[in-house]
Amino acid sequence: MLPPSSDDILYEVRGPKSWECMTSAELAGQLAMTDCAIVPVGAVEQHAGHLPLGQDNFQISEIVRRSVLQLAHENRHVIFGPTIPFGPVSNVRFAGCINIRPSTLAVLTKEVCLNLHRDGVNTIVLAMGHDLSLGALMVAARELTEETGDRLRVIVANWLPYVVSLLPQVFTDLPPGARDGHGGAGETARMLAQHPALVRMDLARDYHVAATRSATPFAHPVTAGGGVYIPRATTIRDEAFQGILGCPSLGTPEIGETLYDALSSWLSDIVREYCFGASESYNY
Repeated sequence: MLPPSSDDILYEVRGPKSWECMTSAELAGQLAMTDCAIVPVGAVEQHAGHLPLGQDNFQISEIVRRSVLQLAHENRHVIFGPTIPFGPVSNVRFAGCINIRPSTLAVLTKEVCLNLHRDGVNTIVLAMGHDLSLGALMVAARELTEETGDRLRVIVANWLPYVVSLLPQVFTDLPPGARDGHGGAGETARMLAQHPALVRMDLARDYHVAATRSATPFAHPVTAGGGVYIPRATTIRDEAFQGILGCPSLGTPEIGETLYDALSSWLSDIVREYCFGASESYNY
């Protein structure tokens, strides 16, 4: 590996500006046009040797960025909110993981949302970018609505069930019965499309786990649209597992663009329906 250089440009930040990138005056101008914001919620965790530790932050912020642009073209103004960069993670035997408790994430999320609400944001979409964060975000959303007397609406958007359905369609070369997940073809393709200089394909290694599905309806994980939640601190104990689940060798920038377009369009649909559509909804 070559030594790092101070002249290296690792990646560029594309517009529109997020909450962190705006000046206070610029943000005030945004708040004069809308009281809705999308907040990316990611994590810092290992993605084996070939993807950056901040993968989840990069990709959920990109999904939100594209969604904000899509909505702006329809004259639907939404603020690109600040990224919440940490969450609960598993497999901490790999270097670099920053693991926080779900209860800590719930409190952190509430604090961030209340600060946005103080400045005039009354509807917040929490765009979940890391599966283990889902429970904490749901708790935070419920408590915020109660504590503000419904003055603050908080919506949790989980795109993982959708991407699980997309992967077999875009990766037609997956081995029969194989799964693709953490650090695999999908995540690799998205990072190749977004920030290719951060990808070390020379360190990518496919790791195959046979995909099994119970005959019981919806007996798969909640994050993938099922009805079962089984938390584990270490998801795969096989020593040959190096943080990749799936086939990163199949990832291409072109497929990454396809996935980003689909996922950002899905998030835009959620915002249209729940932020600009019917004002009331019934939660089962």
